[in-house]
Amino acid sequence: MLSRTMLPDALQRLLNSMADALFPAKCLGCGRLFQHDPGTPPAGHPNGFSAAMAAHFCPPCRDTWVAVASPLCSRCGLVFKSREGEDHLCGRCLDRPGAFTRARAAGIYANALQSAIHALKFKSQVSLAGPLGALLFDTFRHHWTDGDIDVVAPVPLHRHRFRRRGFNQAYLLVRRWALPDAILVVRDLLVRTRATAPQTGLDRKQRRINIRNAFSVSRPGQSTGKRVLLVDDVLTTGATADACAAALIRDGARRVDVLTLARAL
Repeated sequence: MLSRTMLPDALQRLLNSMADALFPAKCLGCGRLFQHDPGTPPAGHPNGFSAAMAAHFCPPCRDTWVAVASPLCSRCGLVFKSREGEDHLCGRCLDRPGAFTRARAAGIYANALQSAIHALKFKSQVSLAGPLGALLFDTFRHHWTDGDIDVVAPVPLHRHRFRRRGFNQAYLLVRRWALPDAILVVRDLLVRTRATAPQTGLDRKQRRINIRNAFSVSRPGQSTGKRVLLVDDVLTTGATADACAAALIRDGARRVDVLTLARAL
Protein backbone atom coordinates (compact mmCIF):
# COMPACT_ATOMS: atom_id res chain seq x y z
CA MET A 1 0.00 0.00 0.00
CA LEU A 2 1.35 3.38 -0.99
CA SER A 3 1.94 5.93 1.74
CA ARG A 4 0.50 9.39 1.26
CA THR A 5 4.03 10.76 0.85
CA MET A 6 4.48 8.52 -2.24
CA LEU A 7 1.33 9.66 -4.03
CA PRO A 8 1.46 12.01 -7.03
CA ASP A 9 1.12 15.68 -6.14
CA ALA A 10 -2.27 16.06 -7.83
CA LEU A 11 -3.72 13.10 -5.94
CA GLN A 12 -2.18 14.32 -2.70
CA ARG A 13 -3.84 17.73 -3.16
CA LEU A 14 -7.16 16.01 -3.86
CA LEU A 15 -6.92 13.92 -0.71
CA ASN A 16 -5.98 17.00 1.32
CA SER A 17 -8.97 18.88 -0.07
CA MET A 18 -11.31 15.99 0.76
CA ALA A 19 -9.92 15.80 4.29
CA ASP A 20 -10.40 19.55 4.74
CA ALA A 21 -13.99 19.31 3.55
CA LEU A 22 -14.80 16.36 5.83
CA PHE A 23 -12.82 17.59 8.86
CA PRO A 24 -12.63 21.41 8.86
CA ALA A 25 -10.20 23.02 11.28
CA LYS A 26 -11.21 25.16 14.24
CA CYS A 27 -9.63 28.61 14.20
CA LEU A 28 -7.46 29.32 17.23
CA GLY A 29 -8.42 32.97 17.00
CA CYS A 30 -12.20 33.19 16.58
CA GLY A 31 -13.13 29.55 17.20
CA ARG A 32 -14.97 29.13 13.90
CA LEU A 33 -14.62 26.10 11.64
CA PHE A 34 -12.82 26.78 8.37
CA GLN A 35 -11.17 25.04 5.42
CA HIS A 36 -7.60 26.12 4.92
CA ASP A 37 -6.15 26.60 1.45
CA PRO A 38 -3.64 23.84 0.65
CA GLY A 39 -2.14 26.07 -2.03
CA THR A 40 -0.86 28.64 0.47
CA PRO A 41 2.61 29.85 -0.62
CA PRO A 42 5.65 28.85 1.45
CA ALA A 43 6.64 30.84 4.52
CA GLY A 44 8.95 33.80 4.14
CA HIS A 45 9.71 36.99 6.06
CA PRO A 46 7.84 39.24 6.71
CA ASN A 47 4.51 37.72 5.57
CA GLY A 48 5.19 34.15 6.58
CA PHE A 49 2.64 33.95 9.40
CA SER A 50 -0.26 33.50 6.98
CA ALA A 51 1.54 30.61 5.29
CA ALA A 52 2.91 29.00 8.44
CA MET A 53 -0.39 29.11 10.33
CA ALA A 54 -2.79 28.33 7.48
CA ALA A 55 -3.94 25.12 9.18
CA HIS A 56 -4.62 26.82 12.50
CA PHE A 57 -6.26 30.20 11.75
CA CYS A 58 -9.02 31.20 9.37
CA PRO A 59 -8.03 33.73 6.67
CA PRO A 60 -9.58 36.77 8.45
CA CYS A 61 -7.71 35.96 11.67
CA ARG A 62 -4.45 35.32 9.78
CA ASP A 63 -4.83 38.78 8.29
CA THR A 64 -4.62 40.31 11.79
CA TRP A 65 -0.93 39.39 11.95
CA VAL A 66 1.34 42.45 11.94
CA ALA A 67 5.02 42.00 11.12
CA VAL A 68 7.61 44.04 12.99
CA ALA A 69 8.85 46.72 10.61
CA SER A 70 10.87 49.93 10.67
CA PRO A 71 11.04 52.47 12.14
CA LEU A 72 12.05 50.74 15.34
CA CYS A 73 14.69 50.99 18.06
CA SER A 74 17.97 49.87 16.56
CA ARG A 75 18.86 48.07 19.82
CA CYS A 76 15.77 46.63 21.55
CA GLY A 77 13.52 46.44 18.48
CA LEU A 78 10.71 48.52 20.01
CA VAL A 79 8.34 49.56 17.22
CA PHE A 80 7.76 53.31 17.22
CA LYS A 81 4.22 54.63 17.07
CA SER A 82 5.15 57.06 14.32
CA ARG A 83 5.55 55.18 11.05
CA GLU A 84 7.89 57.80 9.60
CA GLY A 85 11.65 58.17 9.94
CA GLU A 86 14.62 55.87 10.29
CA ASP A 87 15.57 53.33 12.94
CA HIS A 88 17.18 54.92 16.01
CA LEU A 89 17.69 54.29 19.71
CA CYS A 90 14.61 54.65 21.90
CA GLY A 91 14.72 56.72 25.07
CA ARG A 92 14.99 53.68 27.32
CA CYS A 93 18.01 52.31 25.48
CA LEU A 94 19.67 55.73 25.55
CA ASP A 95 19.17 55.93 29.32
CA ARG A 96 19.91 52.28 30.17
CA PRO A 97 21.40 50.26 27.31
CA GLY A 98 21.47 46.92 29.13
CA ALA A 99 23.54 43.81 28.43
CA PHE A 100 22.31 42.51 25.07
CA THR A 101 23.42 44.13 21.82
CA ARG A 102 20.38 43.81 19.56
CA ALA A 103 16.87 42.33 19.72
CA ARG A 104 14.55 41.55 16.85
CA ALA A 105 11.13 39.88 16.58
CA ALA A 106 8.91 38.41 13.90
CA GLY A 107 5.62 40.16 14.71
CA ILE A 108 3.68 42.37 17.07
CA TYR A 109 2.37 40.63 20.20
CA ALA A 110 -1.33 40.90 19.42
CA ASN A 111 -4.21 39.23 17.61
CA ALA A 112 -3.45 35.90 15.92
CA LEU A 113 0.22 35.77 16.92
CA GLN A 114 -0.68 36.30 20.58
CA SER A 115 -3.34 33.59 20.34
CA ALA A 116 -0.85 31.17 18.80
CA ILE A 117 1.73 31.79 21.53
CA HIS A 118 -0.87 31.37 24.27
CA ALA A 119 -2.09 28.11 22.71
CA LEU A 120 1.48 26.78 22.63
CA LYS A 121 2.46 27.87 26.15
CA PHE A 122 -0.69 27.53 28.18
CA LYS A 123 -2.78 24.98 26.28
CA SER A 124 0.08 22.61 25.46
CA GLN A 125 -0.58 22.71 21.70
CA VAL A 126 3.02 21.77 20.95
CA SER A 127 2.22 21.08 17.29
CA LEU A 128 2.32 24.87 16.87
CA ALA A 129 6.04 24.87 17.68
CA GLY A 130 6.84 23.59 14.17
CA PRO A 131 5.22 26.36 12.11
CA LEU A 132 6.06 29.05 14.66
CA GLY A 133 9.65 27.84 14.74
CA ALA A 134 9.81 28.01 10.94
CA LEU A 135 8.53 31.59 11.07
CA LEU A 136 11.15 32.44 13.69
CA PHE A 137 13.89 30.83 11.59
CA ASP A 138 12.88 32.99 8.62
CA THR A 139 13.19 36.03 10.88
CA PHE A 140 16.62 34.88 12.03
CA ARG A 141 17.86 34.56 8.46
CA HIS A 142 16.42 37.98 7.64
CA HIS A 143 18.36 39.81 10.37
CA TRP A 144 21.53 37.74 10.85
CA THR A 145 23.98 36.60 8.20
CA ASP A 146 26.43 33.70 8.10
CA GLY A 147 29.16 34.14 10.68
CA ASP A 148 27.14 36.42 12.99
CA ILE A 149 26.19 33.77 15.57
CA ASP A 150 28.06 30.89 17.21
CA VAL A 151 25.49 29.59 19.70
CA VAL A 152 21.68 29.61 19.85
CA ALA A 153 20.35 29.39 23.41
CA PRO A 154 16.70 29.24 24.48
CA VAL A 155 15.75 31.25 27.56
CA PRO A 156 15.31 28.61 30.28
CA LEU A 157 12.38 27.92 32.57
CA HIS A 158 12.79 27.25 36.27
CA ARG A 159 12.62 23.51 36.97
CA HIS A 160 9.34 23.86 38.87
CA ARG A 161 7.64 25.61 35.96
CA PHE A 162 9.17 23.16 33.50
CA ARG A 163 7.67 20.26 35.45
CA ARG A 164 4.24 21.86 35.45
CA ARG A 165 4.30 22.76 31.77
CA GLY A 166 6.24 19.75 30.55
CA PHE A 167 8.29 21.64 27.97
CA ASN A 168 10.23 24.83 27.33
CA GLN A 169 8.50 26.60 24.45
CA ALA A 170 11.68 28.53 23.58
CA TYR A 171 13.59 25.30 22.99
CA LEU A 172 10.75 23.79 20.95
CA LEU A 173 10.93 26.79 18.62
CA VAL A 174 14.59 26.22 17.74
CA ARG A 175 15.14 22.47 18.03
CA ARG A 176 14.41 21.77 14.33
CA TRP A 177 16.27 24.71 12.83
CA ALA A 178 18.45 23.71 9.89
CA LEU A 179 21.60 25.50 11.00
CA PRO A 180 25.15 25.24 9.64
CA ASP A 181 27.44 22.92 11.59
CA ALA A 182 29.30 25.97 12.91
CA ILE A 183 26.22 27.11 14.89
CA LEU A 184 25.26 25.06 17.92
CA VAL A 185 21.89 24.95 19.66
CA VAL A 186 22.73 24.57 23.35
CA ARG A 187 19.60 23.71 25.28
CA ASP A 188 21.06 24.31 28.74
CA LEU A 189 23.57 27.10 28.19
CA LEU A 190 21.68 29.00 30.90
CA VAL A 191 19.78 27.79 33.95
CA ARG A 192 17.13 29.59 35.95
CA THR A 193 18.48 29.43 39.48
CA ARG A 194 15.40 30.65 41.34
CA ALA A 195 11.68 30.70 40.74
CA THR A 196 10.24 34.15 40.06
CA ALA A 197 6.75 35.56 40.00
CA PRO A 198 5.20 35.85 36.51
CA GLN A 199 6.29 39.05 34.78
CA THR A 200 2.77 39.74 33.48
CA GLY A 201 1.32 42.86 35.06
CA LEU A 202 4.66 44.20 36.31
CA ASP A 203 6.12 47.47 35.07
CA ARG A 204 9.66 47.78 33.72
CA LYS A 205 11.31 48.46 37.11
CA GLN A 206 9.35 45.70 38.85
CA ARG A 207 10.29 43.22 36.12
CA ARG A 208 13.96 44.10 36.47
CA ILE A 209 13.83 43.58 40.25
CA ASN A 210 11.80 40.37 39.92
CA ILE A 211 14.25 38.76 37.53
CA ARG A 212 17.50 40.02 39.12
CA ASN A 213 20.12 37.27 39.61
CA ALA A 214 17.65 34.64 38.41
CA PHE A 215 19.97 33.19 35.73
CA SER A 216 23.43 31.70 35.61
CA VAL A 217 25.46 29.63 33.17
CA SER A 218 25.19 25.87 33.57
CA ARG A 219 28.88 25.25 32.85
CA PRO A 220 31.27 28.19 33.39
CA GLY A 221 33.30 29.12 30.34
CA GLN A 222 30.97 27.50 27.80
CA SER A 223 29.99 30.87 26.34
CA THR A 224 33.43 32.47 26.54
CA GLY A 225 34.26 34.24 23.29
CA LYS A 226 30.96 33.17 21.72
CA ARG A 227 28.38 35.28 19.90
CA VAL A 228 25.15 34.07 21.47
CA LEU A 229 21.62 34.34 20.16
CA LEU A 230 19.03 34.17 22.96
CA VAL A 231 15.64 32.92 21.80
CA ASP A 232 12.30 33.38 23.56
CA ASP A 233 8.63 33.70 22.66
CA VAL A 234 7.92 37.33 23.66
CA LEU A 235 10.01 40.39 24.46
CA THR A 236 8.17 43.03 26.50
CA THR A 237 10.48 45.33 28.47
CA GLY A 238 13.60 43.29 27.83
CA ALA A 239 14.23 42.63 31.56
CA THR A 240 14.48 38.84 31.16
CA ALA A 241 16.67 39.12 28.08
CA ASP A 242 18.97 41.58 29.87
CA ALA A 243 19.27 39.30 32.91
CA CYS A 244 20.16 36.35 30.67
CA ALA A 245 22.60 38.42 28.63
CA ALA A 246 24.27 39.76 31.76
CA ALA A 247 24.92 36.21 33.00
CA LEU A 248 26.46 35.28 29.63
CA ILE A 249 28.60 38.42 29.46
CA ARG A 250 29.92 37.67 32.97
CA ASP A 251 30.86 34.23 31.65
CA GLY A 252 32.85 35.85 28.85
CA ALA A 253 30.40 35.85 25.92
CA ARG A 254 31.60 38.12 23.13
CA ARG A 255 28.12 39.51 22.51
CA VAL A 256 24.50 38.52 23.06
CA ASP A 257 21.64 39.17 20.63
CA VAL A 258 17.97 38.38 21.17
CA LEU A 259 15.33 36.92 18.86
CA THR A 260 11.68 36.45 19.78
CA LEU A 261 8.49 35.51 18.00
CA ALA A 262 6.72 38.62 19.26
CA ARG A 263 7.50 42.16 20.41
CA ALA A 264 5.11 43.83 22.80
CA LEU A 265 4.28 47.44 21.99
